[in-house]
Amino acid sequence: MRRRLILGAAGSGVSYGILKSLREHYREAVFVIAIDSNRREQSAASLFADAFVQVPLARSPEFAGALARLAETYPGSDYLPVHDEEIQAAARLGFEGKLPPGLRLIAPPYEVVRLCNDKWHMHHWLQAHGLPTPNTALASPEAIGAVGLPAILKPRIGNASQGVRLVREESELAGLDREHWLLQELLDGPVHYADALLSWRTGAFFCACRVNLSGARDYTTVRGTFRLYDDPALAACVERIARGLPLFGAFNINAMRSSACGLCIIDVNPRVGLGTRMSAAVGADIAAANLADYWGDPTGGMLKPVVGEYIVAREYVEYITYASL
Repeated sequence: MRRRLILGAAGSGVSYGILKSLREHYREAVFVIAIDSNRREQSAASLFADAFVQVPLARSPEFAGALARLAETYPGSDYLPVHDEEIQAAARLGFEGKLPPGLRLIAPPYEVVRLCNDKWHMHHWLQAHGLPTPNTALASPEAIGAVGLPAILKPRIGNASQGVRLVREESELAGLDREHWLLQELLDGPVHYADALLSWRTGAFFCACRVNLSGARDYTTVRGTFRLYDDPALAACVERIARGLPLFGAFNINAMRSSACGLCIIDVNPRVGLGTRMSAAVGADIAAANLADYWGDPTGGMLKPVVGEYIVAREYVEYITYASL
């Protein structure tokens, strides 16, 4: 019997990359059920899946029922949630013992996912463990003295740079709920990324680094030029985070430079990133290795160390998902 994988957030670029990697390494040996809150024709990843199911948003009360129906329709499936809200919702169901029987969740424990998603608590966790983190405070006029202006305003719980903006004046903080917004020092240069895997089975660690040479601060950038490289110092920092949490499976960390602490950790994501797929071209296919490791399959051929430096020019790709003739 073919393995069955339910892949979440199929309309996202992250899921698209995961499914491409899966097909390259496993071909048709895995039956993939792509799920998304949008219709099938709005999901490019659905073109590479065996089935597609539209589901409610993960924050919806109906989401748990949708997972139960999936478990009944496709018994014995592994479930890989991809969107941050989806990962937390699924991990919470597992923590509460409400995950549908026969559905095996590929995600970190709920307490780890919740910590990663709460940028304020993660900031304090990094500080407590002696790891580099930028000056951060709950957004209020009083916080300006500690962080300074201009500063970055970001949601305490958010993803994909949504709601993140530059603040230059104290008046821009008026009316904000300080419990839900953070002020963070303005950092220098482009975003650095560390795509990593801490083995579920052996505890072995692997990391590949990249940086956006286009200088964009938006993590969701689809186009651009990136450099893939080996950074032992950043990798060592990422490994300390992974083992300290602990954060098993594939994950992605974002960092930027600060004049005070060098390269600072600004996000810890308990999933692969939008650009993790880039490293697959040089033999470091972390997305595929994550599934292989979970299934107990060899990963050696999927996790080749990045030797030297590579430049990746990233462009859009278009697919026709529906046509009425």
